Amino acid sequence: KQILLAISLLILAMGIAAADDVAVVADLISQIPDPARPSELVEIRLNVQNLGYDDVENVIIELEPEYPFAQVPGEPLNITIPYLGSRQTDEDAAIIEFKMFIDKDAPDGVYELDIRIWDGTGTYTTKTIDIEVRGKEYAQIITISKANVDLAREEPLEFVITNTGNSPLKNMVFSWNDPDGVVLPVYSDNTKYIKHLGVDESVEVSYTVIADINADPGLYQLDLNLEFEDYESNTSEISTTAGIFVGGETDFDVAFSGSSEDETSFSIANIGSVSANSVTVSIPDQKGWKVSGIDSVIIGNLNTGDYTIASFNLQQEVEGALRGPSENNESSQVPPSLSANQPSVLNIEISYTDTQGERHTVTKEVDINPSTTGSTPDGMVYGGRPGRHGNAMQKTTTATKWIGIGIVGLTIFVVVHKRYKKERLNDPDYTYKKMAGDFFGKLKRKQM
Repeated sequence: KQILLAISLLILAMGIAAADDVAVVADLISQIPDPARPSELVEIRLNVQNLGYDDVENVIIELEPEYPFAQVPGEPLNITIPYLGSRQTDEDAAIIEFKMFIDKDAPDGVYELDIRIWDGTGTYTTKTIDIEVRGKEYAQIITISKANVDLAREEPLEFVITNTGNSPLKNMVFSWNDPDGVVLPVYSDNTKYIKHLGVDESVEVSYTVIADINADPGLYQLDLNLEFEDYESNTSEISTTAGIFVGGETDFDVAFSGSSEDETSFSIANIGSVSANSVTVSIPDQKGWKVSGIDSVIIGNLNTGDYTIASFNLQQEVEGALRGPSENNESSQVPPSLSANQPSVLNIEISYTDTQGERHTVTKEVDINPSTTGSTPDGMVYGGRPGRHGNAMQKTTTATKWIGIGIVGLTIFVVVHKRYKKERLNDPDYTYKKMAGDFFGKLKRKQM
């Protein structure tokens, strides 16, 4: 028994000595990136050295990846080191690299990775290292609520911000700016604060804005800025730009202007903030009204605040009959577009091209009231109050009279001035006073 015990102790001592002669270790030097990111590659670098007293050959370093780590196609999970000398230091160690893929849905955390070390003698040891995985902090301004704003009109403007990264964001500050100063916020400044935004969450920030009424219609640049913090309070910033069109649609006012035997006229005014191009005024088919001849009039461009007149040969249908200017009785002096003492509504369509080049059509209702018109013996109708028919004609006659007086006066002045210049050639001392004396002297002699 003593002999067997001695042999066992000898074998154990020899094994311990052999283990001391070969001692291969592996340590993590670095990982890139640090921390690792979901859905991205991570590269780890290992320091492998032999601390034993004997040289060693064919050392194998093998990774045993588990979730969230996975092998990268084409990349090995084991590397063979042909030779390691004895009693190595860090300067003599072998440096090897592995690449792995991080699952896209990996939660933030620290994960263990096992490394199996085959020391060339047929035995192995296992080393466990820690790899930190953290989602990427990233946010994106996904949408803007509208592409254009009208001039001089309060309009809502919303921005939608989405966390498209893999980690929550906090203490976010969003702001925007128009370098030209055309679009400005009202009721608040241009900055909004967002306390927290989780992964795949979105938040809407709202403003009320006004575009400068004196601005030229067109596309303007908005500078967008977003600052945010990760969970380690590191600050990041995203700057981008967007475009917004200033201008767009306008509006019109339509009023009954007057009527005669031949046509009915309407005043068309651009009451919006932008000019209207290629304006067309039409009277669509509608109950109670009929247009003889052309039912659409092209009036061209109409700037803001301008107005023009559009006229049509318009007739009103009353109880199935058509009232028109062809009636040669006493009632024909009432405008064909009017029924007796009853206001009528007429729909008028206005089509135009806005500053963005888009075509629009608006419909306006016009009240045509007989009480606001009067007739004259020749059938012409002028706007005015009842009992004052022909007032417009009186004003026209008065204006014509004063124009005639002006023409006569100008003619007399020209004749007198020519006579004066002629007399001055013969007599340098000749004056207007002397010319007036000669004139009245001759007039007096004729009367005698």
